[in-house]
Amino acid sequence: MDLIERYLGAVRWNLPSAKADDIVAELADLIAARIEDREEMLGRPLDKSEVSQILREFGHPLAVAGQYHGQQVLIGAELFPFYWFALRIMLAVFAVIETVKIAGRIAVGSQPFFQAISHGLGDAANTLLTIGALITLAFAAIERTGWLDTYLARWKPEELPDLGKLRLELPLRKRWEPAFEIAFGIGFLIWWAGGFTIPFFPHDDGVKVAAAPVWATLYWPVVVLVWARILLSLIGFLRPAWKPLRAALILGSTAGTLAIAAALRAAGQIVIVAGPDADKVAKIQQSLDKSLEIAVVVVAAISAWQCVKELYQLYKERR
Repeated sequence: MDLIERYLGAVRWNLPSAKADDIVAELADLIAARIEDREEMLGRPLDKSEVSQILREFGHPLAVAGQYHGQQVLIGAELFPFYWFALRIMLAVFAVIETVKIAGRIAVGSQPFFQAISHGLGDAANTLLTIGALITLAFAAIERTGWLDTYLARWKPEELPDLGKLRLELPLRKRWEPAFEIAFGIGFLIWWAGGFTIPFFPHDDGVKVAAAPVWATLYWPVVVLVWARILLSLIGFLRPAWKPLRAALILGSTAGTLAIAAALRAAGQIVIVAGPDADKVAKIQQSLDKSLEIAVVVVAAISAWQCVKELYQLYKERR
């Protein structure tokens, strides 16, 4: 039954991988036994709403999965599974962002390599500790206000994402790809907004490479495009059954990428080279213009191919 599979899938997603198969099998037997007893008592098969009620009696998937984890401290036992889930997601996202920032320090080259690594790791540790502390305080406040009790009394199995057997059997890397795509998207937006600096190209002998004016006109289109891809990854992770919306986002983001590529190609210059040696600057500018023109065409072609591939994957997912 689809509702039970979705419930078991949501539980399994948050279980220790070494124990997941045995725990899910045991839980499936318990649910089947509870349904059989209820059907014998009523003398008829249960309808969907009655199965949903039985699943609610077992508890929210995060709470059920949390019972099979090890030591739980800092947060109350009932709230801890939700706290641990949120903490892992947020720390993973910010860890990727901090990794991008460290790479930016190295690329800028304003500090020696090991010094850049040391400072970057120090900043990352401070950021992750701060995020962890804020999440802990937030969940402590949730526990004090009793919000969780209200939520657990109102949650419905029908609202669970349809993870499905095939998705559960994917390798761990595939399961977490959308989360990393979201993290990289957020990291890019922070960089795009000026949160940290990564030069377009290395520079020496006074030669500097800066973004051409065309990028100023493309600022908001790029922001919208990146947010569309983040939303696509989020929906693919949480609501894979929303295929029409996923297809619309795939087509929209591809059209946006092609439009941006066309605007860059029409502009002629994507970067501006400046420096004291006019001949050297002219040669570098000419070389970069030709290279980037080819790169824009290649990116557009890859984007179109990726669109076809993603739409075909959606087609294969149909039930």
